[in-house]
Amino acid sequence: MEAFYAYVKATIYKLIGFTCIVAAVLFAGGWWQYMSGWCIGSGLNIVYFFMLSSRSVRALKLPPPQAASFIRGGAVFRLVFICLAVIVILQFPSISLGAAVAGIFSYRVLVFADVLTARLRR
Repeated sequence: MEAFYAYVKATIYKLIGFTCIVAAVLFAGGWWQYMSGWCIGSGLNIVYFFMLSSRSVRALKLPPPQAASFIRGGAVFRLVFICLAVIVILQFPSISLGAAVAGIFSYRVLVFADVLTARLRR
């Protein structure tokens, strides 16, 4: 369990760091119109990751059949959460939808970078 907590903590730090680095690049490059979308999307990504990890920890305490249905229910809830957030983002034309979606998917970039660095270390 401690290894899982260490992974979650490290991933949250990486997500926050990646968000800040990309926001600084957007600011330095003069692409201010994308800053709000990126920060909102990355914030949603961090909230999604917190929801996923807390659900996973609670599922470990359940018997396997209940844990499977508990995780499936959590997946539906997280998907609805992201869909509703994107609908709200669409109501504000000043927020770049592309930047928000890129922020939401930034976790995939971190996973790819982790796998790549692990393979390069071998």
